[in-house]
Amino acid sequence: MNYSILQTFIVVAEKKNLSLAAQEIHITQPAISKQLSVLESHFDTTLVERKGRGVSLTPAGEVFYRHAREMLELMNKAEIEIRQMSGEIRGRMIICASTIPGHYILPPIIGTFKKEYPLVQTVLQIGDSKDAIRKLLEESAHLAAVGMLPNNKRIEGVKFFSDELMVIVPIDHPLAESVEVSIDRLAKEPLVWRELGSGTRSVVESFLAKGGLSADKLDIALELGSTGAIVTAVEAGAGISVVSRWAILKELALNKIKAIKIKDLPMQRDLFLAYPRRKNKSPMVETFIKYALKQNPPA
Repeated sequence: MNYSILQTFIVVAEKKNLSLAAQEIHITQPAISKQLSVLESHFDTTLVERKGRGVSLTPAGEVFYRHAREMLELMNKAEIEIRQMSGEIRGRMIICASTIPGHYILPPIIGTFKKEYPLVQTVLQIGDSKDAIRKLLEESAHLAAVGMLPNNKRIEGVKFFSDELMVIVPIDHPLAESVEVSIDRLAKEPLVWRELGSGTRSVVESFLAKGGLSADKLDIALELGSTGAIVTAVEAGAGISVVSRWAILKELALNKIKAIKIKDLPMQRDLFLAYPRRKNKSPMVETFIKYALKQNPPA
């Protein structure tokens, strides 16, 4: 049975949506439907039922999904052992990352890694930390780049970069020439903030709470769905914000905004590469981890 058909079926079963599955594995929906038809013809039974935009597995589909995962895992183990014997670094590596490492840190690392290891095909998926850890536990990803390691014995990880949250203001703002701002002054400023439910928002508000500024005291003038949108809004004068320094390197270099610290409130955190705990990682994953750690600039 075709290896890629197994992978397609597993993704469809887990996403429960053909459109999302197509985005995940970078093929068209008609191609997915064709592969599902090949499987159903092989077993002479229906494996997937379509319900509106979603899909669900039939009882036969549930049985095949369970065994497909086992087959895929065995094939992955065989590939790892064979690659270890040959010493060749190649394969398809899936990395799930939260916003900051996914948008600003990993892309250049993956780019230069590809030049040194051209036989490795890397897929970078960006979402939230919970989703990244879930994919590790399901073994549908090799690595996760997250802001916190979970309290789970099945997951381990290593610190690979540091991050610092900074207050950003427009270049013509009264605070633009300051080195730092008091938390009391911050409370009086209109803020451009991430949307409710955002992990980044939770982290920022947690730091501010430690400094004595609770979330209900914030003057949130605008809520946006991405860090990039926040930086653009601040640049346009919509308010000020608190974002990762990784997200503003270009804007600072172009003097489009100013970044300052909050007085007496360090807002630094570590970023981690997490992976399933096992005795032997694949040479491909081990090589990438070592490579990523070497790219970490001095703090």
